[in-house]
Amino acid sequence: MIIMNVEKKLGDVLIKCDFKLDSNGITAVYGASGAGKTSIINMMAGLISPDSGIISYRDKEFFNHEKKINIPADKRFIGYVFQDSRLFPNMSVKDNLLYGSKRKSSYSLSCNLEQVCNLLGINHLLERYPQKLSGGEKQRVAIGRALLSNPEMLLMDEPLASLDSLRAKELISYINIIRNNYNIPILYVSHSIDEIMQLADNAIYMEHGALKYYGKAVEVLNKTSHTNSENASFNTIFEGVVKEYDKQSSSAVILFGAGIVESACEDVEIGKKVRFSINVDDVVLSIDYPKNISIRNIYNGVVSNIVKNKNNLYDIEINIGESIWARISSGAFKDLNIACGKNIYVMFKSAAVTDSLRIVH
Repeated sequence: MIIMNVEKKLGDVLIKCDFKLDSNGITAVYGASGAGKTSIINMMAGLISPDSGIISYRDKEFFNHEKKINIPADKRFIGYVFQDSRLFPNMSVKDNLLYGSKRKSSYSLSCNLEQVCNLLGINHLLERYPQKLSGGEKQRVAIGRALLSNPEMLLMDEPLASLDSLRAKELISYINIIRNNYNIPILYVSHSIDEIMQLADNAIYMEHGALKYYGKAVEVLNKTSHTNSENASFNTIFEGVVKEYDKQSSSAVILFGAGIVESACEDVEIGKKVRFSINVDDVVLSIDYPKNISIRNIYNGVVSNIVKNKNNLYDIEINIGESIWARISSGAFKDLNIACGKNIYVMFKSAAVTDSLRIVH
């Protein structure tokens, strides 16, 4: 169990964070710039000290203001991957990887150089120096160094921020491999919803220095998506499992809370967990069951919430087994006679699913 209940004044911002998390999987920490994301993991790592509160992991107190406990960073057995790799330029990749490898606690992750190199695909880089590496290679080495420091916990501060989309996609697959191969909690700072969709089991949302939501990743993402929309377009995010896959047509049937959804996609294994998002503007509503149309994903639902926007559009929340949001004009709102409790048909194209479909792990 990870417990954090702290306050820290940094400039004009008061950082306040109070949560308890099971020490499994990846927990994303996200929010706008200046929300306090990096400050949270820096306090966890011992790089900055809270003004008050408690930080503990596995019932071991890293920080306790009242008891005057503040364990130094190098005694917390935490691996840290920064935005920039921070490799030592005068040391080879091998020496960078082994830096800090001699430290160990009773709960430390146990792995060796060969295992980590095979896992991250960096065997061929061992004799090189950092200046001869690409951005993606540097980050893989930085992750390897963090793993080989035998940590009890891994912290990642926007490790994909400096990478292009192709290298970022590649590194996401490696982070998922780490999650699947090692039983170590990971706190992952990001501002990218797409990264969080692909990686996070849980999520912590920070706003103006304060923790506003935390819990299961999809639940937290959906809370913040509509809350922060301010009349802008937003998505509803869903989680499901691949039920069927047809190689000939490159199409999948995904089982999720509302039933099944069809989507075109690349080769994917049956049983894989996936997430997808449907934009509020891609959802179509109908009073009657639609016939003779190309849209394949059609659901019967009940209107559960209505929000009138300043621009005279309406955001409609419908329960189809899970909540989904649709945005309609005032004319459509009137013609459909929308009201809470009304039965209505909800539909969206398979292409809307395909564009956002992400395999989780």
